Amino acid sequence: EQVCFADKVLLNKIDLSNAEEIEKIKKEIKKLNPTATTTETKYGNIDCKELLNLFAFDLKRVLDFDPEFLDEDQEHKHDESVSSVALKVKGNVNMTMLNCWVERLIGQDGANLYRYKGVLAVKDMEQKFVFQGVGMMFGGGFQGKWNIPEAERENRFVFIGKNLDHEFLREGFMTLLDTHKLRFKIGDKVEANCGEWETGTVFETLDEGNAYAIRLDGGEGAQEIWAPINVDFY
Repeated sequence: EQVCFADKVLLNKIDLSNAEEIEKIKKEIKKLNPTATTTETKYGNIDCKELLNLFAFDLKRVLDFDPEFLDEDQEHKHDESVSSVALKVKGNVNMTMLNCWVERLIGQDGANLYRYKGVLAVKDMEQKFVFQGVGMMFGGGFQGKWNIPEAERENRFVFIGKNLDHEFLREGFMTLLDTHKLRFKIGDKVEANCGEWETGTVFETLDEGNAYAIRLDGGEGAQEIWAPINVDFY
């Protein structure tokens, strides 16, 4: 599967083989993935320019190969701690809040994310936002226009990893939709997760992409924090 979805294949340790065997292997790779380029290496040495900023991911090519690439019913379970979580929901995403959500997700859970992929509908954008990644290596961008009305656009994503919090991923994403209603208003007293729960007051909503800006209790000079998304975790 990894070869089938690869944009570039590195054929390493060619010094331990011969030209005939290498050519045979390259032909087999070509059968599995006719669009990927194959680069021969020794000791894993390769110019970084061969690997970075290729902009090679092509959603259409992947869907041509596997129409169920974004299917939430795919099975990705290898042991008790590794699982997949998927979501398919209509709506349009707030791009600023999406950036905050992704930054938090990759920064805190990146080590446990083996693979993720998705297509999202962003509010006021005609193109689809397509992303994929492995661990903390996230890549995404706009490509391909929607050919359906904005109200009918559908978001799809799949995350595969270790010890995933399925409820947090699904609930957190739902708060990014432009139809989502905030639970608290300016002036409301709340508890904020600062490592420990502390009380404070909401003094701004939807501030710089965060759901809430909160001023912790403590009088003059009290600390101000953000709750990035509208879920109980924060």
